[in-house]
Amino acid sequence: MTNKYDDTKHEKKLTKVLEKQLANKKYADKITPLQQKFIDNYCSKYGQWSATQCAINAGYDIKSAHTRASELLDWKKHPDIALEIQGRVAGLREAWDITRDKHLAMLTKIRDAAMDKGQYGIANKAEELRGKVAGLYIDRNITITKELSEEELNDKIKTIFPDRETFMASNEALAKDMFGEDWEKDKKSDDNGK
Repeated sequence: MTNKYDDTKHEKKLTKVLEKQLANKKYADKITPLQQKFIDNYCSKYGQWSATQCAINAGYDIKSAHTRASELLDWKKHPDIALEIQGRVAGLREAWDITRDKHLAMLTKIRDAAMDKGQYGIANKAEELRGKVAGLYIDRNITITKELSEEELNDKIKTIFPDRETFMASNEALAKDMFGEDWEKDKKSDDNGK
């Protein structure tokens, strides 16, 4: 798991690289309205739409949208666009960051909205999750294993199979389940050999 300090450090390094690339750019062109629309789509639908879908929605031709999106996201070709996207996404990351308080606030909003709409099941679930976050509910799973001695194991088997006939019938049924037709063939050949 990465921490916030590492992410910030990485973003600062990337920003320096992009700014350097932008300073060395051959042409001082501005971001076009079409490119701006792509940036807006890409940042507002981040994680929901593909870059190609963002390009199509911005107005690029469907046939070349994939190539255009790839070019627009290439920081070597368009460092100005990459810098703009990086800045916006960094701002979004703070909004996406989850804390206990944000989590409880969102669950409260969901609960209240559900109650207003009469969706009591959803409201109940949101309230339950709030309780779990607050530590009011504890999920416990206990798995107990015991090593059986040979004598205890034999006693268990004798309890399950009280006599020889039951044991043999059970084993034959198990063999049929496991080996199917092969078991039947082997059984017939054994019977014929006797």
